[in-house]
Amino acid sequence: MKVVDLRNVFASCNDQLIEISDHLIYYAEEKTEEGHNSLFLLEYNRVTRRERILANYILDKPSLTQHYFSFPNEIIVVLEDGGGKIEILRIDKLTGEETSCVVLSLVGSFSECAALDEGRVVIYTTEDDDHTELFAAYRQLTGYQRVALLFDLDEEAYYYIRDPRICAASACELISYDLDGERQLLVLQPHGDEHEKYKCYRNMRWLGEHVNDNVWLCPLFDFVVSIKAGEARTPMELILSAGTSGLVRYAGMNDEDLYFRVKHFPSNDQRLCAVSKRTGKRRIVAQLNLEEDEPDAFFCIDTEDGRAYKISDCGDCIEADGVLNSGLQVQYSKELGDFITCVEDRFIIAKYILADDTDSFTFYSIYDCSTQKQLSFECACEVKSGTVVLY
Repeated sequence: MKVVDLRNVFASCNDQLIEISDHLIYYAEEKTEEGHNSLFLLEYNRVTRRERILANYILDKPSLTQHYFSFPNEIIVVLEDGGGKIEILRIDKLTGEETSCVVLSLVGSFSECAALDEGRVVIYTTEDDDHTELFAAYRQLTGYQRVALLFDLDEEAYYYIRDPRICAASACELISYDLDGERQLLVLQPHGDEHEKYKCYRNMRWLGEHVNDNVWLCPLFDFVVSIKAGEARTPMELILSAGTSGLVRYAGMNDEDLYFRVKHFPSNDQRLCAVSKRTGKRRIVAQLNLEEDEPDAFFCIDTEDGRAYKISDCGDCIEADGVLNSGLQVQYSKELGDFITCVEDRFIIAKYILADDTDSFTFYSIYDCSTQKQLSFECACEVKSGTVVLY
């Protein structure tokens, strides 16, 4: 395990991690200099332990919110204040050069966004005072509250999205990933949260069998071509679906598989399903059920690497057991706090929040299962690919 302590590097609570890679860490820092709000994009070299400024900007409005998307060669930054104008920046990671800078006027007010690759961003807008009639007509025609558009940074042009599966999605339900050099787009279409889906099952006698969770997959190139052609439905393939009596929820991915948590309400049977990225083959990889004589427990799924753990309450201690891609078997004190993940099947990362009526303090602990030693830090923490970053 590698621990990178950036608490002396990060200057304020406005610092935000963007990406953790094997040798480099990218982050943003917002601070006031000479009466101006400034935004710095920075690179930290884990080998040389040196910080490098990639780019810096003066923020004209203190209300601006930044959205960061990192790709192999570039970082995309979307600046918005919830209004009808946004700024999109694209910065080269190697040179710090600004390869794109676009101010975009929207129909409606900014709602959320998702960058699909280095050159394309999906943007959602909602009704504002200037477009009330237009949004009313749009709702009557489609039934949706928000408008979705695809913006191409290279063309500096946007295209309205007509596919209802995208219009109804949230930005976090659009997940792109690289497979052998080709970008893929995973679109999640859950019906509400788990409580709402179970409520639909309980009321199935009146609702019928038309309430579904769906998961769609499409090469990003095909998706973009379809949107630019104005097609009403993009050529996405349905890879998983659960009707009213079941549930399917995204649980993460690794280099080989996409993982989903699936549940059958009538039998209360819950499992972890893997879908091969290359072949599309589906298989059950873990049971997420408790036996009648087992203590209270819940299942924790690491969305980055496709690892899963069973966390059991054993009275004065917690027991953590790996159930997928992990051979962990350990007991540790409850004083560590909530289980977050485990690195190398040895180092448990746990979170504890100490709060009263006025203040709140967050502590992260690293517990070595082999030596039974622990270190605790009052800070924020991110874990990726065996690296623990404290900041």
